[in-house]
Amino acid sequence: MNESLKKSIENLYSVFSKYEIRSVIERCPCCVSDRDKEKIHSKELRELEEEDLSRYAFKAMTTWGNVDDFKHFLPRILELCIDHDLGIQPFGIFGKLEYGKWEIWEYAEKEAVTTFLLEWWKYFLENRNFFDDDLFFGIYNATGEMEKLLDCWKVDIAQNSFMIYVDFIRYYYQDFVNENLKNKSFDESDHEKFLKWIKENSKSLEEGFYYFEKRDERFASKISDALYLLEHS
Repeated sequence: MNESLKKSIENLYSVFSKYEIRSVIERCPCCVSDRDKEKIHSKELRELEEEDLSRYAFKAMTTWGNVDDFKHFLPRILELCIDHDLGIQPFGIFGKLEYGKWEIWEYAEKEAVTTFLLEWWKYFLENRNFFDDDLFFGIYNATGEMEKLLDCWKVDIAQNSFMIYVDFIRYYYQDFVNENLKNKSFDESDHEKFLKWIKENSKSLEEGFYYFEKRDERFASKISDALYLLEHS
């Protein structure tokens, strides 16, 4: 984990530290067991693991506790989400933020979450080789920061960011062009910015094809597919 991501996590803990855990958190007894309840009280916040927190993260606010309770656990929930150590997909967390009306939270709280989300995207670009539409568009829908998301995404054929770009073109580009990605809403100007960015980086595909042609024939074939899709869309 890089230093900027670590710093954004520490900031989450600091900003949300005023929300202390309550000894009794209201719950639906049909949905939340006594054992579930015990788990979230079993350790200090930073020591809670998936088995302790995943059930709460799934039930938070709807059938277990209120927004302030959610804010208490949020730093650890987000920290565990980085490497999918919570057993919940990103869209589930974004759904909880929306349900908790995070857009009307205090400025420092919103800023801490936004900063973390952008750092999470940077970390993803550095450490994954596929496009995660739930993560990218989830962060966009939550923050509206299309330019910042794209500024982070430096397409370099020697880096994971290029593999992610190729994966996006192969599996998501046509739907994005036609705005057919389910449950995704785009500001018109941001949609145009993304399309422009895609085209500006398309030159890397030809360069990448020749670079990988002898090094990784399978990936070179994927690059060729991406080139075809761009040229025929």
